[in-house]
Amino acid sequence: MNIYLITRKILQAAILIILTVIIIFVVYRLMPGNPADLFLHSLGARATAAQKKALLASLGLNGGKWSFTGFLIYFKDMFTANFGYDYYNGSSISAELAQALPYTLALIGTATILGWVIGIPLGITTTRLRNKKSESLILTSSLVLSSIPYFVLGIVLYLYLVAFSSFFPISSGFKWNDPITTILWDLSLPLISLAIVGATGHLITMRATMVSILGEDFINTARAKGVPEKSILRKHAARNAMIPISTRMALEFALVASGALIVDVIFSYPGIGLELYNATLSENYPLSEAATFLFSLVTIFAYLIVDFIHSWLDPRVKV
Repeated sequence: MNIYLITRKILQAAILIILTVIIIFVVYRLMPGNPADLFLHSLGARATAAQKKALLASLGLNGGKWSFTGFLIYFKDMFTANFGYDYYNGSSISAELAQALPYTLALIGTATILGWVIGIPLGITTTRLRNKKSESLILTSSLVLSSIPYFVLGIVLYLYLVAFSSFFPISSGFKWNDPITTILWDLSLPLISLAIVGATGHLITMRATMVSILGEDFINTARAKGVPEKSILRKHAARNAMIPISTRMALEFALVASGALIVDVIFSYPGIGLELYNATLSENYPLSEAATFLFSLVTIFAYLIVDFIHSWLDPRVKV
């Protein structure tokens, strides 16, 4: 990698972030209705035109949802992390997101790492079991599980382990000063919903890549030299298979992050996904925009970092 290629990739990420900010603004303002109407309806109040105008001014919407001045203020605020205040309780958006962010990072980070730790070794093991019945069983199960959307798996787990059996708590909320056993217990169902799909996806990708690599000439040369099959699998095939796997890691991280948005709602998990869901329903623009922007930012940087890792693993690949 040279400085020109690194600079170009960073500039591409910056342009993508700017476009993302513009799209977020447009998408939320395409939603029907008006936050002021919802706010007044929640209070059960019948406001006069003057009172409604004053409320819109207090919400920063006195120029309408499509105000160019409002867009400029929004655009500047997104890049200065000044996300404004909640329409309904007046609290700082940054404070609300800072409270929810550790829950989201704990869920997404743990689910992503578990997916790698479980899926990649199982992919190597499945390759070693080629042409055996156990391989067919593992692959079939993995294909079925990897094709299940996160929210479907989450709903099934919730129905059978929470609603019907009450084996797990209704809400997956916990305090950080709770005992570690309580935290793991509350985190388990959301974590399983995200980790299983990710792990099976890594398993399938790892197995397919390694089978392809095992037909390469350098593998045949290693076998001709008498290198043990286990060593060939681990030191030759698995190491080279990590190049495409590294690309999939970024994709999987983005999928887990998007899946966490829905899983938060299903299990009432106090992450950013639940905040985004509630804010979108109430047309709470500052919170909705900030939460979406934060998720988008994390995803873009994840892809950027993996591009650099991919280029480092394989010098033939240009960033």
